[in-house]
Order: sequence, then C-alpha cells, then structure tokens
Amino acid sequence: MPASALDSLPTAPGESLLGHIHLVRNERFRFMRDLGQVGPLVRVRFLHRTVIFVTTAELAHQVLVEHAASTEKASIMRLILHDVAGDGIFTSEGPLWKRQRRLMAPLFHPAQLANYTRMMNAEARRALDRFKDGATIDLAQEATRIALGVVGTTLFGADNFNQAEDLAEALTTLLGWINEHIDSPMILVQLKLRGALTLLRGRVPGMLEAMRGRAEKLLDDPVLVPGRNSAKLRAAMRTLDTRIHEMIRERRAHPSSSKDLLARLLLARDVEPGSSGDGMSDEQVRDEAATLFVAGNETTATAIAWCFYLLARHPEARARVQAEADAFGPDGPMQAEPQALAYTTRVFKEALRMYPPILVLARRTLEPIELAGRTLPAHTNLFVCPYTIHQQPEIWPEPERFDPDRFLPQCEALRPKSAWLPFGVGPRVCIGGAFALIEGPIILATLMRRARFEIDPDRVIEPESFTTPRPAGGVPAIVRFIC
Repeated sequence: MPASALDSLPTAPGESLLGHIHLVRNERFRFMRDLGQVGPLVRVRFLHRTVIFVTTAELAHQVLVEHAASTEKASIMRLILHDVAGDGIFTSEGPLWKRQRRLMAPLFHPAQLANYTRMMNAEARRALDRFKDGATIDLAQEATRIALGVVGTTLFGADNFNQAEDLAEALTTLLGWINEHIDSPMILVQLKLRGALTLLRGRVPGMLEAMRGRAEKLLDDPVLVPGRNSAKLRAAMRTLDTRIHEMIRERRAHPSSSKDLLARLLLARDVEPGSSGDGMSDEQVRDEAATLFVAGNETTATAIAWCFYLLARHPEARARVQAEADAFGPDGPMQAEPQALAYTTRVFKEALRMYPPILVLARRTLEPIELAGRTLPAHTNLFVCPYTIHQQPEIWPEPERFDPDRFLPQCEALRPKSAWLPFGVGPRVCIGGAFALIEGPIILATLMRRARFEIDPDRVIEPESFTTPRPAGGVPAIVRFIC
C-alpha cells in the first residue's frame, strides 16, 4: 500500500523491531481488545508486512458483505491450512469456491439439519454413560470428545466415533501445529516471496516465466515453515488422508448404504445453468470432508466449555438453563426446539460473543476499495477482528459482563449489522454456523438433564491462545447424577 494511504491511519501501540508479533503471541486477547480504542482502522506490523485491522461493525460489514466481490481470503489462511484443508470451501477462491458453495449449501439446509439432532443427543448421552458419580472430569475435554462424536457420526457415519481415536489424535496434532505456526516469521517470509513472484506474473520472458510459475505454485504449500516435515505431523496427515480416502472408496462402492454427509458430498451435482452437472472428484471430497471435520469440532466444543464455566459463575442463569433442561424427558431434547431451548441458545450465543472461535477474518483486496473515507489499493491486507468488535461498549454495554439477554430478539434487532461475527458474515459466512447453533444447546440440555456439574465459581479461567480461544487448563467439574 502506498505510504500516502497509510499516513493518517494510527499504528497499534507496543511496536518493536519485529513489529507487533510479540504482542499477538504473548498478549493476544488484550492486544485485540485494545485495538478498538485506537481507531476503526489500525496498522499492525509483522516484520515488513503491514496489516490493517478492522475494528468496527460498520466497517466489518463493508469489507465482508458490501466489498465481498472485491476481496479474497488472505494468503496466510490458505497457506497455513493448505495441508489439512487443501482446496476445501474454507480455503478455496474464485470459481472453485463458488461451485463448492453451491454444491454444499443444500447439505446444510435447515430441513437437513433436523436429521442430525438425534445424533447430537446420542453423543451427549454416550458421554453421560462414561461419567461416574462423584468423579472429577474436564468439561472442555469432554465437550471435545462429544463434538468429535457428533461430527464423526454426521460426517462419516461412524456408529460410535469415540472408537476412532486415531482421527481424534491426528486432529489435535494438526490443530496444535497450525496454532504454533500461524504467526511464524517464516510464514511471513514465504508470503513476501510468493507476493513478489505474483507481481512478476507476465512480466518476464518465456523460460523465466515457467520457472516463476513453478516457484509460485511451490510456495502455495508452507514449505519454509519449521516442523512441517516432522514425523509426528506427517503421521497425523497420513492418518487423516488414509481414513477419509478409505471411507470415500467405501461410499463409492456402496452408494446407497449410507446417508451421512460424506455420502451426500459424493452424490452432490452442480445443477447451475450452463454447468457440466458433474460432482466432486475424490480429492475434492477429501478436502471438503477434512474441512468440515476440523471446523465442526473445534467451534462447538470450545463454546460448550465456556458455557459451563460462565454458568458456574452466574447461578441465576444456570438455574434458567437447568429449568429448560429439566422440562424434557430423561434423555433430553431429541430434536431442535427453539422455543423450549430459547434461553439456553442465548447463553450459547453469549459465550460465542465473549470467546469467538474465529479471532480474525483475513481478507486481501483484489482492487481499490473505499473504506472509512479512504481509498485502499489492491493487495491491501485487512483483518476483521470479531473479538475486538464483540468487546465494543458502544454496541455491547459492559462487554466483559455475561448477559445472555443481549440476544433477545428485540435486542438483536437494534444492533448494527455485523456486530456479532462468530461465524463471519456475507457470502463466506461459515456454512456450518446454523449446525453449531443447534448442536450446542442440545448438548448442553442433554448433559444437564441427567447430571449436575459442580464447578468452582471462584476459579478464574482465561482463554489460551490456541487456534480457537480454549479455556486454559480446561474446566474441571465434579459430576453429580440426578436421582
């Protein structure tokens, strides 16, 4: 971006020789919260790479909705997730992304989601069967196991996904690597190199152009990032790839034997006028399945863990959730019942506000756009920060206070567009957001219908800087079954 376009933008405080990397690594949540006090657009530097953080709901809406056609996902997200997600719906761009979105949208239609509610309930009840009265458990760990069971059952059709411990371990390893290296200086160096090669496209003679193209393609993978070729990481990738491809071959061989999401991905056909009518290749199905497997676990599990923690510190809210749970039969809710779980759903939404699973929505402008009275040129890196927006007192009075009634319909109607962004917004809104909003309340109500979880109300749990803001140290609880 030309210096003239940056001159009037404030820079985030605390800049060092390497920029703001140390703050993002060591004080991530305080740093993101405080950005909102600096300005609506804030310069943040990572080595020699400048990123503009977008900190207001109004500007977030402009970037993610009004200027959606003029932006693409920032290269850093595609790079760090490439090995896991490939060209899945989260990382792909352009015509491929549009086609995949068309193919997958029917799978997440509300009518389809209703088919999965019994699976959500069943996985929560399986967890209850594992618990022992009086035992101390980690609700964050248990929520992860339940969410893995749900995504495993709905996506892969496994009757009891807890038997697939190898996939669960692989997922943890892969997420850990992503978290450790997402702000790696070597990622930034690789992005700089790839950006320079992109700018040379079409400007060098034939033989050099071929070499330039090969180098650019090579840098689509995180080749410079340390640890990528470690034995543990490669083993995790082999496990993920092998298991998914085995299930794809099985579904191809017996197309009518399963109705899980994987089978539906294989059956999906592009019926857009003028399209070929083809379905997805096995490799594309693999990428979409891996994307759904990762995204379908982490978001819901983390939010459920925070719900239990927040309810322990707010007895009145806990009593209201308990009353909704107790109104069901002994097995808890078997289907989505919005009115019967209205308050529980508000609790889940408030947890997602306080601890949004996606800390940054990274975009890069494809052409000049107008934002906050300034013309930002093509190739500007914009980071929309849900955590910052969710902490704005102008939108959310006393933002650090837990208040599920912020999500009463009349309150939601008064808030500006894009004020709540746990799943993003606009054309690239998370395709599984509606799934999570059904899953979370059903799991909470099912667990609380049969058990009380004693959590120390005085224990302060902070979010750790993982891929998502997991509760540091988990959420320890004593199980007390209801007679």
